[in-house]
Amino acid sequence: MQDFTTKISERLETYWDTLIYSIPKITIAIIIVCVFVLVAIFVGKFLRRRLTHKAENRLALNFIVRLVKLVLMAMGFVLALHTLGFTGLSGGFLAGAGVGTVVLGFAFKEIGENFLAGFLLVFDSPFQIGDTIELTGNLGKVVSLNFRTTHLKTFDGKDVFIPNSSVITNDLYNLTRDGFLRQEFIIGIDYDDDIQLARERIIALVNSKDDVLKDEQTQVLINDFGTNTVNLKVLFWVKTFDYKVSSLELKTQIMRDVKNLLMKLEFGLPANIQEIKMYKPEPIPVIIKRESNA
Repeated sequence: MQDFTTKISERLETYWDTLIYSIPKITIAIIIVCVFVLVAIFVGKFLRRRLTHKAENRLALNFIVRLVKLVLMAMGFVLALHTLGFTGLSGGFLAGAGVGTVVLGFAFKEIGENFLAGFLLVFDSPFQIGDTIELTGNLGKVVSLNFRTTHLKTFDGKDVFIPNSSVITNDLYNLTRDGFLRQEFIIGIDYDDDIQLARERIIALVNSKDDVLKDEQTQVLINDFGTNTVNLKVLFWVKTFDYKVSSLELKTQIMRDVKNLLMKLEFGLPANIQEIKMYKPEPIPVIIKRESNA
């Protein structure tokens, strides 16, 4: 028992001496890591400040800045390992990067796909920060492009993180890239109404709106002949740098004003007529209310 205690005591003393001997190396390694982290932060801010006014693609700028910071931090970590005496480990880390990439590629296949998809999105640039896009059933503004996901903010306040691989492999609709978009709605008028007059007055009303593009033709076409109405399709082009305004608010205003205009001009806006069939006819009581002339 005494021999066992002596061995434990000697082993602890050895560990303690090793720790005391390694304190300078550990301190230097910590300093190296901290310095590289600070340098990475400084370089990231420097690049962002210098390139913000020159870079047309903010997504690419953010992606590159993050990548540079990650590489600098990784270099600091490898150098710290070398300082601590793990030369073989740090060298193996660098030398085996290719093999490690293959192994990690199989182990984290989805992460690797999303990371590579992020690179393709940066250089392909199907959208910019602030663009309104529709993807996999989600409609919202692009907030950021991360290494693994694309961040969308929907108009009902939800934060949606879509894997980059899904962004590449699915149909993506950019609603604000060109700055204009066609909107449309249908309104029905009575068969006895003057269709040409309705078309002319609706076109004049729509074109009076400031955010409706005058370079593009506003059209009012006969869509179909309904059961009770002649259905007119109103088509107009709007500015879409702010999709929420152009798509929701402006369209609502135009639909409201068109309805009020037609009612003011005494156009008929009939509702559907419903036919009720009674398979077992029975007397229906009818009450006639007579108003007094007094």
